[in-house]
Amino acid sequence: MNTLRAAVFVSTMSLGIVFPLRAAVPPTPFQILGHIQNFCLNNQFNAATNTCPKEAEPRSPIPAFNAADLANTLFVSAKIVVNGVTVTIPRNTVVVMPATYLTPWQIFFKAQGVSKANNESGLALQDKVPPLAAFEVAVDGNIVCVTPSTCDYVAGLVHISQQGLNMGAGFIRSINTASGEMCVGNDNTPVATCVAPNARVQLNDPKINDTTDPAVNDGRYGRPNPASPAVAPDPNSRFPDPRFTVDQGNPTVHALTGYPMCVPRSGSDPRCPAGNRPTGLTTFVMGPNPLPAPLPPGLGPIPNCVKAAGSCVQTEQSPFVVGDYINYQGTLANDATGLYISAHTVVANVGIYTEAGVDPTYVTQEVSLIGTLGPQGTPGCTTTMECQDRLKVEGFTTDPMISSPTSRPPRAISRQINIYALDVDLTVDPTGTAPTVRRIARAADFRAVPLGRFRYILGKNAGVSVDSTGVQRGVTRELMVRVDTPAAVPPRNAIVSKVDSPKVANGLVPGQFIAPVGEYIFPEGTGLGDPQPKLNFQCLAFLTAGWALGVEDPSNAANQLMITPGQLAPWPDGVVPTATFDPTGTLPSAGTGVNCRN
Repeated sequence: MNTLRAAVFVSTMSLGIVFPLRAAVPPTPFQILGHIQNFCLNNQFNAATNTCPKEAEPRSPIPAFNAADLANTLFVSAKIVVNGVTVTIPRNTVVVMPATYLTPWQIFFKAQGVSKANNESGLALQDKVPPLAAFEVAVDGNIVCVTPSTCDYVAGLVHISQQGLNMGAGFIRSINTASGEMCVGNDNTPVATCVAPNARVQLNDPKINDTTDPAVNDGRYGRPNPASPAVAPDPNSRFPDPRFTVDQGNPTVHALTGYPMCVPRSGSDPRCPAGNRPTGLTTFVMGPNPLPAPLPPGLGPIPNCVKAAGSCVQTEQSPFVVGDYINYQGTLANDATGLYISAHTVVANVGIYTEAGVDPTYVTQEVSLIGTLGPQGTPGCTTTMECQDRLKVEGFTTDPMISSPTSRPPRAISRQINIYALDVDLTVDPTGTAPTVRRIARAADFRAVPLGRFRYILGKNAGVSVDSTGVQRGVTRELMVRVDTPAAVPPRNAIVSKVDSPKVANGLVPGQFIAPVGEYIFPEGTGLGDPQPKLNFQCLAFLTAGWALGVEDPSNAANQLMITPGQLAPWPDGVVPTATFDPTGTLPSAGTGVNCRN
């Protein structure tokens, strides 16, 4: 055997078999969607067996919160098993839940009752007390090899829900104002008792502890969650689950138009006034005047609120009523009465508009997606890759008279809806307490029907990862849509401080809606059978440079903390990017430290 051949082969002489040495595998993408089989924090993971504890096996307690050591407590790494694959969830990961964000540590810390007593998440099928229904995880990441024989699935983005597309629908047949429970079934005939085949639906709306919040000691959209059973061995002590709540900052309980809605706490609830639902109307204007003509063809007049003068006020939420048709999403829960849906999202088939040009106005996001690499020619996008620089945002506003270049019929320029990237630049403000917004575009496509819907779809040169001047900005975690007057609109690409309007409607900021990006479009290979390009997480600024979000203080629920998780570790790639996102370079030159050029 010549020396060259010996350098590339290993011989097992006793068997007469010659094996080639394995070449190092480049970072390879994976996207996994499936049920959570097992889930554990890093200190609970058994490295010797490469497994999380199962069922009867003991688990270490979760690390105690330590404000001086967040890396090993609040931001600790984890392992999750899905479809038989063990995935590493890096330190500093923020998991996207249906209507909130949590770190893996928070997921375990906020587990209730028997799950918390067992040091389990309560979300895994192999827990001692498994969930009532399987929980689903979606993971985007790369297979990363330290050596040719030592490879790992490393996550970059993680979403957890109880089935992402799980949804129920029906008519509200009764509302229990004492408990906040809605009975939902297949017809709109009122019932006195909620029994099968009707569904019991209750908002998962935790008590607000922030003493500066107008809704302190209350829920945002109705009565706060009831206390869980005190006896930890009781499986029902897990419910309601505080990890799958409504979004108390951006309405996930609303009419189709985005108007915030509520479950009345009584027959005369001042924060959920009955006067905001005029009898017999499912489409109306929350004000003294109907929508001005001309309306789009095919639409009849949309009347004003016909209650007595002053009864309908658009600074308050609007109540659900018996007969409303709703869609709801949530998790399966159990109490002394039986199974019910603990809902994080409820949308009513009601068209509630606000008076044209009058504040407050409400807005919502329905769909968003972003391409992650920037325009063709961006370093890192080779001829064997298809790179997307797309942006799509869809939503609704309660003021359909807001102007747009494509409004039909044309309208005088008054207010407009703008789309912003919401960022927290830790290199500018290490405390993470000063979020900034960067205006990307103005929503320029208002559809006549359904009235109030807006869309912004750009197939190229989206201006997110690389702005319209060619400066690297990095892909954002969140997008904000906001109603602006022309005088208040910052220039495109300008980075300005985020300023909120005064709160209304039981503590909501009107005229804006913030949500995580719904979908990232990563580069794809163009050659069938060729190695797949890695998921370019280095272009996601919130993963490379860190991020910031407000959370409830684990040691004092009345306090709010601004936490600042840093770069993911281990990094989900073979090359660790610089820890700060430096946007000083412009295309096509490579700027120093600009992560997206690695």
